[in-house]
Amino acid sequence: MYSLAFDLLEAEYGGADLAELLGRARVLAKETDYYVSAAVRDARQSGVSWEEVAKAASLSAATARVRWGEMQVMRRLQRRSVERTAARQAPAAVPDAPPREGREAVGRASRQLAAALSQLHQDSGLMIREVAASTELSPSYVSRILSVDRTPSWPVVRQLVETFGGDPLELRVLWEIAQGVPPAPQDFIDAATRLNGVLRGLYLAAGCPSVKTVCEQSNGALDEAAVEEVLKGTEVPTWEDTGRFVTAVSGHPADIRPQWEAAYSLLLGACDPTPKVTETGLSPQDEGPQQAEGR
Repeated sequence: MYSLAFDLLEAEYGGADLAELLGRARVLAKETDYYVSAAVRDARQSGVSWEEVAKAASLSAATARVRWGEMQVMRRLQRRSVERTAARQAPAAVPDAPPREGREAVGRASRQLAAALSQLHQDSGLMIREVAASTELSPSYVSRILSVDRTPSWPVVRQLVETFGGDPLELRVLWEIAQGVPPAPQDFIDAATRLNGVLRGLYLAAGCPSVKTVCEQSNGALDEAAVEEVLKGTEVPTWEDTGRFVTAVSGHPADIRPQWEAAYSLLLGACDPTPKVTETGLSPQDEGPQQAEGR
């Protein structure tokens, strides 16, 4: 829902036409309805009375019962689960040629990858000829990679990063963006790891500025605790903090948005599993003993 609200605001600020704005607003309203239904269901299961629900929603108790009865809520949540599954399984359209934004993202990622490799090379203290000897690559080829003249294959990037004493995971997503379309993450852990990796890769490409410098580059929008949290990667940061961090390290937020959305969507999925429904249409805890015995 957060992502949908951000998309609506982004379209508004971007001057989208009325049809697109209303379409995005309808999608957000639908997701809000799902959220309210789930919130009422959770409140009821924790002992909140229909009178309390009605008061919170500024409705009569009778109307609240009709709108958020157990059967109605379960049907909504089941429909939402089906819609999400269909969206995940829908084949992505493959354009004949990458759009301009995609080509620009590829170019930016190539430059950031080279900058990150150069930073690692500088930190390692190795001479070009020493790197070439360790990797069995020619000195001229290593120089071209570090100067953005060539975007090498992943095995070469990984070999260089390991030679420099770095972590290949920090450059994997940047390399994938430089190649075109990164693969979809397999699960939440994969998505969160990839998000943290690309954020640390951008930080590396920016020359590993101090936390204080990153805060200053965000014009005070980020405090030191927020920057440290982004770099640690123990949680999925909000999109606001992610975008501010990316901008502060000279990145382009739109390039990183797919990685953030993947991690955030899988996080929501992990926190909101599909509800189990019995043959009666009720969840097990809401079945009476007679209904349970009759099955």
